[in-house]
Amino acid sequence: MSGSDGKLFRDYTAGAPTETACDMLYLQTHLASPKADVVGEISVGDTLSIILEYVNNELVANAVWRNRVAGGIASPKVIRLIACIQNGTNYTALVTAKDGAQVAIKVSPIKE
Repeated sequence: MSGSDGKLFRDYTAGAPTETACDMLYLQTHLASPKADVVGEISVGDTLSIILEYVNNELVANAVWRNRVAGGIASPKVIRLIACIQNGTNYTALVTAKDGAQVAIKVSPIKE
């Protein structure tokens, strides 16, 4: 974005622009393309790491459990999440619900 320092994000969905700092970016979503063998080991209350990886030459955010990818992050704000991680903000994902392979997570910045 022109004029942006990379730390703020303009959200025009509400009409007037608002700015969300990376340390205030929270997402509630489900794992995308969950990996059954990894998800089978995950329980409600577990914390997953969020990492960036290239998949088919595209940078994606993935949730990781015990050094294995559990699934991707599916959210309209994933582009902002990736930018924030690239700018140095780290995130974790708390498993809030699980129904078979469907895993609900809350992604939060790590406050240091």
